[in-house]
Amino acid sequence: MADDDLTESIVRRHLRDQPGEVSCALWMARVPNLDLSATESALAALAERRPPFAPGRCDCGGEGLKLLLR
Repeated sequence: MADDDLTESIVRRHLRDQPGEVSCALWMARVPNLDLSATESALAALAERRPPFAPGRCDCGGEGLKLLLR
């Protein structure tokens, strides 16, 4: 469970650092070398917390999430 919390924290930070840009789990998992399954779970959990998170398409074409601009 602690690893899932850490992954979610890293995903949230990435989305905050890239406001308005959509990132999919595959893209986010490769940059800091996160577990893909944990990253997908974190994105799914954050997608349920709208706003400030919104779904969208990543540049690679995958479904992802972005932080809405304020």
